[in-house]
Amino acid sequence: MSTMVCVKEEEDPGEKLSQDEIISRTKQVIQGLEALKQEHHSILEGLLGTLRCLKQDEEGVLVEEKSHMIRKSLEMLELGLSEAQVMMALSNHLSSVESEKQKLRVQVRRLCQENQWLRDELAGTQQKLQKSEQSVAQLEEEKKHLEFMNQLKKYDEDLSPSVSAQGLRMCCDLSCNLLKLNQWMFPESDKL
Repeated sequence: MSTMVCVKEEEDPGEKLSQDEIISRTKQVIQGLEALKQEHHSILEGLLGTLRCLKQDEEGVLVEEKSHMIRKSLEMLELGLSEAQVMMALSNHLSSVESEKQKLRVQVRRLCQENQWLRDELAGTQQKLQKSEQSVAQLEEEKKHLEFMNQLKKYDEDLSPSVSAQGLRMCCDLSCNLLKLNQWMFPESDKL
């Protein structure tokens, strides 16, 4: 029972192989090593059977040497098989790590986009809050002004008509001053 393993020579020995090509060739090598291992086991069994039948003469020593060489060869074949299996396991592990890495990259990209969207939303909300605060401040000033005007009106009704005209003038001056002060303190509110 003889099995021949042929490894095709590449035109360019410096050619870089892809991971899939390496895996494919490693599988071929594993199959070849398995076949060689089985062949060596059958040869060893034959030699051991021959050794039992022979007496301790020169032929027995020769068969013993052959069986020793076959055992060493079997050890090297098993080592090669173990290394090939380690390579396959490593390749599978690297593939899963690469897949996980791609998933994490996609997740990071999505999180960055979501983070930017949240920042934009926050900026818009802060602008709305600032405008609302300005509107509230302006409305409070207008309310105070109207309350003051109502108080002046009540005061004017209680006083005589001559004093009333003078109070009205003072009230208008005060109102104008308050309006100028409001415009000076809140220049943005004019644009609303």
